[in-house]
Amino acid sequence: MARKTWILDTDTKGTGANVVPLDKVLERPEPAPARRRAAPPAEPRRPERRRHARPAEPVERTATPLPAGHVRKRGTGEIGRVLAVDARAGTATVRWLKAGATSTVPLSSVSRR
Repeated sequence: MARKTWILDTDTKGTGANVVPLDKVLERPEPAPARRRAAPPAEPRRPERRRHARPAEPVERTATPLPAGHVRKRGTGEIGRVLAVDARAGTATVRWLKAGATSTVPLSSVSRR
């Protein structure tokens, strides 16, 4: 019985590779070289417009008075309705109007303003 020479065939796509006899690889025709496309013509460059840096003006916030039983989240300004207050723990259970979610937050993170 004649011995065969085996090689690792990596022509497959992905991570798969097979061990095949050398004579099978030699019988295969060479793959055609990939065709290269010509690059599209370059467009003429436009001069960049320079924007004058202005000092950032502080955004003026206006807050209207809240209805009874409502609070505003200090970090984001989101409005919510107070469902319960636990003075001993220093927390409030609030249903947030935008998301519709209910959460328990510290009293220091909400305000009536």
